[in-house]
Amino acid sequence: MQLADVKPLSKVRPVPRWQRNLENVGWYIILSLLGIFTVFPFFWVLSTSFKGPLDPIVSVPPQFLPSDPTIDNYTRVWNMLPVDRFYINSILVTGLVVVFNMLFNSLAAYPLAKMKFRGRDLVFYLLLATYVVPPVLTSIPGFVLAVKFFHYYDKIASVIFPYLSSVLGIFLLRQAFKAVPDDLIDAARMDGASELRIWWYILMPVIRPSLATIAIITFVEQWNNFFWPSLMLHTRENMTLQVGLVALRGAFSNDARGVAAGVVMTIVPIIIFFALLQKHFVRGLTGAVKG
Repeated sequence: MQLADVKPLSKVRPVPRWQRNLENVGWYIILSLLGIFTVFPFFWVLSTSFKGPLDPIVSVPPQFLPSDPTIDNYTRVWNMLPVDRFYINSILVTGLVVVFNMLFNSLAAYPLAKMKFRGRDLVFYLLLATYVVPPVLTSIPGFVLAVKFFHYYDKIASVIFPYLSSVLGIFLLRQAFKAVPDDLIDAARMDGASELRIWWYILMPVIRPSLATIAIITFVEQWNNFFWPSLMLHTRENMTLQVGLVALRGAFSNDARGVAAGVVMTIVPIIIFFALLQKHFVRGLTGAVKG
């Protein structure tokens, strides 16, 4: 075939600038609507928590902002229940679970990603298989073990030890470790570094975005954990915030302002924690590695 017979490729027409701007405006409108639908429930609860006795909860037209803001609702909830003790217990439980999750998950993920041994893939897939088991199915044997064998009933330890590691955390950190170049690890081994030193001094600083992701996921999950703590904790001195504030259903059954104040108390720590680590969250989920 002669070169003259070859037909030139048709040039791709550039998208007009007005069309690109119109598409961007459309996406901004969609994202803005999604943001409004997501934020509005929290905004309504926050506004209700500051409403006074004369401010209507439901009205036509709706009153979005309190006419005379007050913190009496928070004071009433704080004085009615030992909220300070609930906060201390929740911070203790959530903080320890987050720290131990990052530690144990990374210790389990490192050999599954970078060390070669017989049955490595089998162990990993068996771990993944346990992730499909609903937690409710393991609640009864877990409760029997905690009460009869470990004697952890109505103790803070009973809501810490079952969550020291997670399959999702091992999976995410394994993917992060696999993204680290093997040459970096081989060079450290040639210098005489042990596996623990390689894990702690070389790999752990590299996978900080993934560690932050594990921290956020674990924090939100444990801070909002209700089912297992409600089974194990029954005295107010040991209750976490989510379990303790269930008393609002009885003490404040006809007080929507007090219930809203209690809900805000549980949500604010999650927002603060996420705001501190948000810059690492997306990079950790996508498996990005920052050297």
